[in-house]
Amino acid sequence: MLSKHLLVIGQSGAGKTSLFYNLLPQLDVPFWSFDLKQDYRHLTTQMDDLLVLPWTELKFNPLVPPPGVRPRRWAQVVSEIFGHATSLLSGSKNYLVKSILELYRLYDLFEEDSSPYPSFHELEQSLTSDPINYMRKNSNYRDTVLNRVEAMNLGSGTVFDCSQGYSLEELLTRNVIFEFDGLNRDTQNFLMEILFAYVYEYRLAQAHRSQDLNHVFVLDEAKQVFSVYKERQDEAGIPAVDELTAKMREFGEGLIVADQEASKLTDSIKANTYTKALLSTGDRKQFQALADSMNLTPRQRSVAQDLGIGEAVIQTGNEHPVRVTLEEYELAKTVTDTELQRHQGRIWNTLSSEPRKQPQRFEKAVWSDNTDPEEPGIIDDPPSKITVSDESEQLLRGVVEEPFIPLTERYETFSSRYKGNKAKNELVETGLVTEQSIRTGTGARKLLELTDRGRNYVEQTLDIDPRHEGRGGIVHRYWQHKVKEIFESAGWATTLELFDADVYVNTGELEIVVEIAMENTKREREHVEKHLEQGFEVVWVVCPTEKVRDGLKQRVENADIDSNQIVFHLAQDVSDALDDWH
Repeated sequence: MLSKHLLVIGQSGAGKTSLFYNLLPQLDVPFWSFDLKQDYRHLTTQMDDLLVLPWTELKFNPLVPPPGVRPRRWAQVVSEIFGHATSLLSGSKNYLVKSILELYRLYDLFEEDSSPYPSFHELEQSLTSDPINYMRKNSNYRDTVLNRVEAMNLGSGTVFDCSQGYSLEELLTRNVIFEFDGLNRDTQNFLMEILFAYVYEYRLAQAHRSQDLNHVFVLDEAKQVFSVYKERQDEAGIPAVDELTAKMREFGEGLIVADQEASKLTDSIKANTYTKALLSTGDRKQFQALADSMNLTPRQRSVAQDLGIGEAVIQTGNEHPVRVTLEEYELAKTVTDTELQRHQGRIWNTLSSEPRKQPQRFEKAVWSDNTDPEEPGIIDDPPSKITVSDESEQLLRGVVEEPFIPLTERYETFSSRYKGNKAKNELVETGLVTEQSIRTGTGARKLLELTDRGRNYVEQTLDIDPRHEGRGGIVHRYWQHKVKEIFESAGWATTLELFDADVYVNTGELEIVVEIAMENTKREREHVEKHLEQGFEVVWVVCPTEKVRDGLKQRVENADIDSNQIVFHLAQDVSDALDDWH
């Protein structure tokens, strides 16, 4: 029956999560659960075969089609799903699909056995460099799509930073909890919906039609994906995810979805769930929405309105509804990030992905002024098309010349804070800079970082060289320079980017390398391991948060690396730590 889907509605504390805790261990097919609140990691204490993938550990490239699916079809699927998740209308979705197809062409992906695939980061570069006729409406489409893609890349960490992500075909054979807590809502929605679509297109291409249950999706916050408000947007068309709910049952893919508010769910999910469970709602509107869907009689509604905690009315198909008492499920929610790293770290290390690769054809098209009529290049927006105020140009010069000045201090160079803030807003709105937050030992500060468009503007319009010392984003470079200054204050020679280290230190007796580790990832652990293999006596690992620090410590421990030469510190504590160590 689960291949025909299950819908659960109940207020917070009514027993939805306990129902899922009872149900999941009893499934005899693999399941994928999308967890937005870190509720299901605790099942690892009772389910040995459960894989938990926080988004910081996930590697996924949405532009890689499932096996057997042609790139042209997949480009249309990605555009539809991305458009639904980020509220794009038809014009912008049409522009996006053309952009993806053009990107595939630059990568020669319409040829047989072609690789690698571009990632969302290459899509952003391509959109940024797309020549726009500003007298036409497509400039609005480009800016709208670029805004969504850029924001998703910025907020998703290293998720999309790969040419080939983890094998989803292999993950379909396992019980997996995808933890998306901490991502913004658009990115959460996109990841959930594109994974739905990937599995459906994969099953369809491989002709996996089946009357049996093969696999189950679990979602405890259904209205994020199955939102009635998006379903009612006529301009955007029927959401692709609505169609998937009806089609997936043909391939043995079941959905188990739950929410507190039935009135905010699409008619599609209510109509296409064969089994429905009504728990205590506490709100007449939400009760009425599911009671109508279940076609309860007045007498049945009267009984259902008196449900207590842990009680439910369950209806399968057109059968009579039954009042039941749900079993309790004792589960201590004690699995911290450190505990999760300890139990799951070795499994994460076995998951493989391929780094991003750019064929020469793409690099030439995006980054060069190609005048060959046979191979027209894609260039960035002409600087003349971008106009900003004198105050904004003043602020932009300061960002290049002194990149690590806090935003509040930059405002002091203007006649008023209002003018400084207005200039900053203008630079952000025109896509020349982005704001980045950083927490130091003395509090939080905001830094401004040039975008690709901003670098192009300062170089061609302001005649300023935008190159900088250090690598990575502005926050990473801030800590590189800060750590360099701290070691220099101790009287030691320091250099950035020497021997592929973020900071190289020579005390006269020891050679020390410092890695600025912004995230708890496999790649950061590999950097540390490489420095030890090269014979450095001491490796300092400087992390922005305790969560990243503790996670990397656990990674090192799981990889059986000798940690005697490794020193972990929080970024804001480096100065005090160096005094103690010295």
